[in-house]
Amino acid sequence: MPVDWSSQALLSLSSAFMKCRILLSAAELDLFSKLGRGPVTVEDLCAVEGWNPRGLRILLDALVAQGFAESHSNGSYQLREGLAELMSRDGRDSILPLVLHRVTMWNTWSNLTEIVKTGVIPNPMGSGSRSAEEMEAFIGAMHVIGLKMAEDIARSVDLKRFRRLLDIGGASGTYTEAFLKQAPDMNATIFDLPKVIEIAEKRLAGSVFRNRIAFVKGDYTSDPLPEGHDVALLSAVIHINGREANRRLFSEIHRVLEPGGTLLIRDYFLDETRTRPAEGAIFAVNMLVATRAGNSHTFQDVREDLESEGFLDVRMVREGMNMDQLLAADK
Repeated sequence: MPVDWSSQALLSLSSAFMKCRILLSAAELDLFSKLGRGPVTVEDLCAVEGWNPRGLRILLDALVAQGFAESHSNGSYQLREGLAELMSRDGRDSILPLVLHRVTMWNTWSNLTEIVKTGVIPNPMGSGSRSAEEMEAFIGAMHVIGLKMAEDIARSVDLKRFRRLLDIGGASGTYTEAFLKQAPDMNATIFDLPKVIEIAEKRLAGSVFRNRIAFVKGDYTSDPLPEGHDVALLSAVIHINGREANRRLFSEIHRVLEPGGTLLIRDYFLDETRTRPAEGAIFAVNMLVATRAGNSHTFQDVREDLESEGFLDVRMVREGMNMDQLLAADK
């Protein structure tokens, strides 16, 4: 919907990066974990970490000003009550992995102007472009994002007729678990890159669904997909690719899917104006700065690409605004 922009609103938006950067740097320094353990002084932190006292004090004061921390008369600082669970490494409901992933996004988004000018992506997203720590943060971020949404998505599909799920690019298994919870007679296979599968195996080791999950290491761009499944899931995958790569992936899924099987795709599906849902249009910029050909695709484009590879009855199963749209297509 149209927005009435005032000069003050525009200036406020243009300076929003300042508060964001303070939060991201505090997360990178793991200050929320350190301050969550109890009051600590600048001197003590700098003695342990080797940091610059002036820089740390200014950053800590800014955290206090934003309500993240408290300062005491003895010069010590402490995290505000309740934030440790959300922002420390060991917090029960920690979103720190997702915030750390935003640090990576900050770096890629900083290239937006030059990318629009030249079309050159300095650091395209991919398994080889991420360190082990960045990969773990990314997979952790996807788990944080997916926890509630996965259950909502799984409840929106009638899964009773399916017996075996293939979760392609299934990351740490957040959606696999949600689907298995809704379908007690279903088993599943998570297919992902070797180092992602290692993360998934570690996270799911204690899951109540562990004996119903198989793991297969591979790259869907070059390796054959596992056979013997009657439902396949592409959750937040197709936006990484251009249409040509997606058609190749759809073709391979069609080949291995059991007759009468169904492919489910969770992603943004833009309307024909490519501006709605608005979050999908903004996310397309994230794909512009991070991938060579990725995008938020329109429903019409995805339907055409699925039909070109043999899929039938392409339909929207669930509408949404936050990458919680779900499309289905049958073999």
